[in-house]
Amino acid sequence: MQKPILILSLAALIAGCAHEEIAQSPEKDWEHGLDADMATTIAPLGPIESDQGAYNLIRRREKEHSLGSRLTAVELDEIVNNSSQVLASALALPLFKAGVYYGQPRLIEKGCASANRVTHSALRSSGSIDAVVQACAALTNGAKQGSDSCSEGQKKLRDAYGLLSADKGAEAGRAAAEAVRFLRDRCSKMTPPLRTPIDPNSRGFLVVWVLHANDAPPATFLAGETAIATAETINEGFLRGVQAVRPVASAARNP
Repeated sequence: MQKPILILSLAALIAGCAHEEIAQSPEKDWEHGLDADMATTIAPLGPIESDQGAYNLIRRREKEHSLGSRLTAVELDEIVNNSSQVLASALALPLFKAGVYYGQPRLIEKGCASANRVTHSALRSSGSIDAVVQACAALTNGAKQGSDSCSEGQKKLRDAYGLLSADKGAEAGRAAAEAVRFLRDRCSKMTPPLRTPIDPNSRGFLVVWVLHANDAPPATFLAGETAIATAETINEGFLRGVQAVRPVASAARNP
């Protein structure tokens, strides 16, 4: 008889401890999720105070014409990794397009990293995040895999972008020129890219060809645009993001 009583006592003790542990949870910061080890991968919805300083720095670097520098790339790592989802949604497409314009894969990577921080559906829509994600994939994997001449030419262009990413600009230029000739000769469906403000003789135009040939959304390589204004576009995207999350914030304040 003593054994069943002992088991029941232990069960009651364990249940009491579990209840006590759950009861202590109101102090927990639920915005960081259930797993503390994963907290750094979950961006706060925002906006947050540091978003303003991040924007100020980007605007300053653009005015200094140093947005594509290695130093700015380090600063952007810090900005992206600590941004709210509102800011990340505003950064993704403008940084990607700036990287295309300047022919700087490191800037493009910051746009891709920003896109990956955005999980909120309204922000993904307001920041055209799906278009950025598609363009990021087009630079490495392409939209389709095949064995025909068009697929071969698309891969040649992606390989040229890989050389550009490895700081082998001269080799990348030669490889891209060969790939474009290959596509013009052997892929009848391939047409020239839509007009962009990017110099056809620049590294940026190499990236335009890679994106165009691999079916990236035209907006990601400035198709039909006449100029680039990164900071201004980020500010506009931030305002759209604030409007997108406002219903969520209102609901949280008035449950």
